[in-house]
Amino acid sequence: MKKTIIFINNKHIKIVSLLLTVILLSSCESFIEVDHPDSQLTDNIVFNDLGSAEAAITNIYSKLSNNVLVCGNLNGISILLGSYADELQTYNTGISEFQFFQNSLVATNTNVASLWNGSYNLIYATNAIKEGLENSTALSQNNKNRLIGEVLFLRAYIHFHLLNLFGEIPYVATTNYVANSSIEKLPVSQIYTLLIADLEKAKSLVPTTQSPFKVRAGIDAVKSLLARVHLYNTDWELAEAEASSVINSGNFIWVESLDDVFLKNSTGTIWQLMPTKDGLPTQEGQSFIFKMGPPNNRALNTHLVDAFEHGDLRKEHWIGSVKGNAGIWYYPFKYKQNTTETTSTEYSILFRLEELYLIRAEARTHLRDFDGARNDLNKIRNRALLANTSAETGLQLIDAIIQERRIEFFSELGHRFFDLKRAGIINSALSPIKLGWDSTDSLLPIPESETLLNPNLLPQNPGY
Repeated sequence: MKKTIIFINNKHIKIVSLLLTVILLSSCESFIEVDHPDSQLTDNIVFNDLGSAEAAITNIYSKLSNNVLVCGNLNGISILLGSYADELQTYNTGISEFQFFQNSLVATNTNVASLWNGSYNLIYATNAIKEGLENSTALSQNNKNRLIGEVLFLRAYIHFHLLNLFGEIPYVATTNYVANSSIEKLPVSQIYTLLIADLEKAKSLVPTTQSPFKVRAGIDAVKSLLARVHLYNTDWELAEAEASSVINSGNFIWVESLDDVFLKNSTGTIWQLMPTKDGLPTQEGQSFIFKMGPPNNRALNTHLVDAFEHGDLRKEHWIGSVKGNAGIWYYPFKYKQNTTETTSTEYSILFRLEELYLIRAEARTHLRDFDGARNDLNKIRNRALLANTSAETGLQLIDAIIQERRIEFFSELGHRFFDLKRAGIINSALSPIKLGWDSTDSLLPIPESETLLNPNLLPQNPGY
């Protein structure tokens, strides 16, 4: 195999951007083809300049914000999983999102393929950058460590979502074409082991200070993901410890006003992604807010709207409504800017302090620290002017926490779908209200294009 090494300096930052754009936008191709020796992509990128390495990593954040997995448009899980579960109702039958709403997914669905391919292309980019940093002799060790920690976090973050979308998946940690072309799925337990290893390594390398506007992952973002991973993996003690470490770090201040939670300068934000240009609204604001009814694309499901307790201020501050001759429709109004302004007032939030309190509440419940769990849960409830929880037993507390997460995180990054799955109540919650729901719908299908190229990705997930 012909090997090409590119040494990149300040003059060649555009080469990095172009190279990564080719990698990241090739979602119609299998991720296992990205490193093909005939693709004219390099086998090794060697960074000869800090600016080019920073530009390469910034490109990954940009793709996450605008195109892949956690973006706020139709390619992202906020919309797709909100429609798939019980948060959103889709009105436009002509878009592939409608298959999610009807729970009629097939292995050729274009959004499913986009989730898979876009994510693995980003993972490839993290591996290419990591290898380029490790091979570089021009950068200081401190800078290399800092950036390697950042891409390890990003690699784990993306793999975590793929795991919870598709179940058993490949954990890709190299750019080697031969290895990736026949890579096999791994058991869930092994994937969690690899996730935790990447994050623990990242925790030892990333900066302990916050980036401006918290748009780059630092120590608290890594700890937040570790807390979530340990929660999903039912390691309650570690989940509580990581959540407490973020809460007690002194780096964040609890936001008392619901209208301030999603502002770009919110003191409770841990990690967020910025629009491509200052003045633009978030994609969430553009996707969710509508002015006339019936909606062109989507609205909040009435099952969600009816789930709010009487007097919950979140219903007043975080839900908008439109009245028409045929009725009233509701939309998520967490992000309130949806037109271009002089400056962007909001960025897309991926981690915020409220999640850490609810992670800790759930972990403490399993550890039988019921008083501590209630204190954390009540901090969320009291801000919305709700009374303290009446839950007393462990089972009652878990139910109350899952319900609180439903209200607190609605339309955010598929939290509701993931919570129903890991709580083991997804079938009982969705079967009565989703006519197309089947028990096998808790996993998305592996794209047919991928299983045809790599039979080691078989068997297909049940039900497809």
